[in-house]
Amino acid sequence: MISKLQKSLTDIRCSHAARALEEILHQSNANDDSNAEFLVKLLDCEIYHRNQNRLKLQYRRAFLPCDKDLESFDFSFQTSISKRQVNSWLDFIWLDNRENKLLLGPSGVGKTHLAIGLARKALLKGYKVRYFSMDELVDEMILKEAEGTWKDWLKKLLKHDLIILDELGYLPIDHRYTHLFFQFINSCYEYRSIVLTSNKMPNQWGRYFGDESAAMAILDRLMHHAEVIVLNGDSYRLKDKLDTLRQASEKFPDSSFPLRSKKLSDSQQS
Repeated sequence: MISKLQKSLTDIRCSHAARALEEILHQSNANDDSNAEFLVKLLDCEIYHRNQNRLKLQYRRAFLPCDKDLESFDFSFQTSISKRQVNSWLDFIWLDNRENKLLLGPSGVGKTHLAIGLARKALLKGYKVRYFSMDELVDEMILKEAEGTWKDWLKKLLKHDLIILDELGYLPIDHRYTHLFFQFINSCYEYRSIVLTSNKMPNQWGRYFGDESAAMAILDRLMHHAEVIVLNGDSYRLKDKLDTLRQASEKFPDSSFPLRSKKLSDSQQS
């Protein structure tokens, strides 16, 4: 009877329940569960594993570059934004309303960490996410236009609820392809949410894109329904390196590279 039930479960594509059938049946008998209670446990097992597999698939499809999460973000170091403010975003009403988040500031202050942390939380809530660095996105757009598959690619991309666009401004964009980026932003406008990180302030975007009018049009669409957060302060990466060097100089006081106690604010940002 068990073998027949396992086959039936497999036939209706409940393979997780089929594999767990004997164990759950044994537990239910030991607990003197009713038939309904046994069935609930069996279905819960199937639903749990399906959700886990779906989440793993969505993680792979998001192409997140690392596993940074909001729990490891150091709000005591980065005081330009509060934990309460970030936590207020986690109901994702802004995402349902097709609003954007723009995280601006110098390199190393936590912009990418926050963006990826938000992406991971969105995935856990069941949203579809796609990550790009700016240079990856531009390369992809150029390729798809050359192949003649631009519209199909864009249509597929817009099936995602949230698009993370990281590191705008780090590498120059050929002004000949600014129109592609404008089309991308225009297609997302009031239809999909974007979390964008950049080391360039808005007044520098015209020079970055090589076209002032296009930059203004891009900014207009990005910022119309957006919260803009400017992250200030010293670089996390620089802080970590200085801390490591200080520890080394304390451990080896007679070494040839002692590091004097110095405030981070006196050091250069990365």
